[in-house]
Amino acid sequence: MAIRNFRAIVLSFVLAGCTSAHEPIPRLRVINSGQVSIQKLTVLFPEDAINFGDISAGGTTEYREVPRGVYRYSAYQFQMSGETITQPVIDWVGEGPMVGTRFTYKVEIDPRVSFVRLVNVTKDE
Repeated sequence: MAIRNFRAIVLSFVLAGCTSAHEPIPRLRVINSGQVSIQKLTVLFPEDAINFGDISAGGTTEYREVPRGVYRYSAYQFQMSGETITQPVIDWVGEGPMVGTRFTYKVEIDPRVSFVRLVNVTKDE
């Protein structure tokens, strides 16, 4: 009887998406190391879109949850001169989330070509 109850409990956790109650959700923050503010920045991963909003030059955001993990690089969506710009990733093949729980992307924007450049990625935890 105890084994049957255990299986029912495990199945209920799996169906609820709680396969590991102690596994932390990865988090990402962004540092704008450039000279120009970035407006309405969203970092795009294969299955997640994480909105960071406006980031002033030299500014740092709070950590945001990235439920399916942080990658070594990402796509971006941002606004420049009132226009929404999507900067895609050419190829996600072979990529997967990094191991760890907290990460920082250091980025800067080049307003001449409307391009966000990933300066570096650090694993904070």
